[in-house]
Amino acid sequence: MSKNTFKTIAETLIKGDSFGVKQLIEQAVDGGVAPADIIKESLIPGMETVSVKFQNGEFYVMDVITAADAMQTGIKLLEGLSEERIIDYQGRVIVGTVEGDIHDLGKNIVALTLEGAGYEVIDLGVDVSPTQFVEAIAKFHPELVCISALLTVTMFNIEDVIKAVKEAGFRDQVKIIIGGGPITQSISDKVGADAYVKYGTSVASAARKLLQTKSKKDAHAQLPDILNAEYQERLKTLFEVEPTFLDASGNAAIKEEGETPNKCLNCPEWRQLHCVENTGLLTCPCGLLKIEAAVEFDGKALAKIVLGPFIEESVTLKENSPSKMPGSICACINEPGIDEAGTPPLPTEKMLPILQVFIELVQERVREQQLQQQVEEQKESLIRSLKFQDELKGALYEADYRSLQSQVNPHFLFNSLNSLARMAMVEGAEQTEKLSYALARILRYILQNFKGTVTVAQEIKMLQDYLFVQQVRFSDRLAVDFQIKEDIKEARIPCLALQPLVENAVLHGIEPLEGKGEIKIHGRQEKQKVVFEIRDNGVGIPSGKLEGISQLNINSSGRGHTTGLGLAHVHQRLQHYFGSDYGLDIESSENEGTLVRINFTYINQNG
Repeated sequence: MSKNTFKTIAETLIKGDSFGVKQLIEQAVDGGVAPADIIKESLIPGMETVSVKFQNGEFYVMDVITAADAMQTGIKLLEGLSEERIIDYQGRVIVGTVEGDIHDLGKNIVALTLEGAGYEVIDLGVDVSPTQFVEAIAKFHPELVCISALLTVTMFNIEDVIKAVKEAGFRDQVKIIIGGGPITQSISDKVGADAYVKYGTSVASAARKLLQTKSKKDAHAQLPDILNAEYQERLKTLFEVEPTFLDASGNAAIKEEGETPNKCLNCPEWRQLHCVENTGLLTCPCGLLKIEAAVEFDGKALAKIVLGPFIEESVTLKENSPSKMPGSICACINEPGIDEAGTPPLPTEKMLPILQVFIELVQERVREQQLQQQVEEQKESLIRSLKFQDELKGALYEADYRSLQSQVNPHFLFNSLNSLARMAMVEGAEQTEKLSYALARILRYILQNFKGTVTVAQEIKMLQDYLFVQQVRFSDRLAVDFQIKEDIKEARIPCLALQPLVENAVLHGIEPLEGKGEIKIHGRQEKQKVVFEIRDNGVGIPSGKLEGISQLNINSSGRGHTTGLGLAHVHQRLQHYFGSDYGLDIESSENEGTLVRINFTYINQNG
């Protein structure tokens, strides 16, 4: 039951149906489903599917935004129902558009996508200065910073942000992703970003790759595997002096349980007598000696090997023995083993070069492990890359097939309709000839213009053909009234922005009507806007259903029979082309008809 519930919620989110998501979540919670499970199993997978569909060209920008709105509706509802924190954020992200740029669409998509993927997002807005980015990093401590630029003249302001972050000392603490219309991978490399995303909806995948915790060991973590007890015993056997392995912080890397630190080794009275590269000989006022050798890798100190304390065979401590010097400045006179300090079989001038060779072997071992790790990582990366290429190849074959299929069928129908029209003309069937040519023109219009913009005159001409076909179908039951002002005929409109609205009036208003139906299509200019009203005298829409349709949370007509587009899609396309201030409104009364009104900016052929 829960699996079906999760799947249904995800599918409803993908459609951008906020109202439906709200209802389903309420039902799920009432049925005992945990809010956290709904987010993990429904909302996040749903938004990931939306991201894939956008990158594949199946979804428009507005499809992403409406789906993200549905996601936010669900999260806010679940947060209100739970007293505890229900989202286990994968990381905190700062997003913003660079200084001088006020475009926010791409930045908003990035923010919505990351929120949908389970990240906590702090949105700084647009026209954000380098200082504001740095201040936000200092305040919120994010793992990731996403920087957007849409204008060519502002894209290199991204470099100023990255420099400011570096100068403030935060560069090693955050990963930086950049994107926007003019941005390319080469620009990303030039300004020093960690990643570049072409599509805002792919940012979640890039974030995961940058922030994922890898199990690889750095050179520090590998040292305990190398400087182990076996190596310690080998050095002791070679020099007959107790060796001690210290990490970069000066703590014992190998320490037996209950063992106390040897204060003598850290005594501040040690003074250096001799030094050869990274190995030095030191002495203390008591006459003891020790040898220190630094283990380095890539110019960084990883550890230190200490031999001692010990005495040379030629040195006697009888007069300087710590046990006979109660007033000695040595603070370690009572340290265990000081009186029994060993005497190595080799003089110090021979011990130093031998220890140097040992250090070089340790450093080479560290280097080998690092290289081996890099090989393993590259192997994994290559395997992932090959797998992705295979999947991509399969997807391309499928896309080529579908593309060919989508072209063959419409063109075949178009040619067949033209042949039918010519046959009707030869046979003197005038009405059949007109119907065939009208259908052919509709099909050609869709093939040539779909997804682009056309003039109002072109869209109206197609509508006249469409309604002629419907009038043939309904005989004398359908009357049509066109009133289109001349001054709007050259305005640009998204192709098939009007046809789904008219089709909705025919199928859901006029077809169920008993008696004669009428559709009025009026278009005019109001200041800098074009306004269309499509009115029918059909059966109308019940008030309960109208509320959902008016919010464009559900699609009253499903998918258009001719184009596959519904009311919500028309609204989204208008906002995609003209902005969020434009779109579609619906008024309806049951048994009295429906009025659909759209408005958009007046743009002519010359832009």
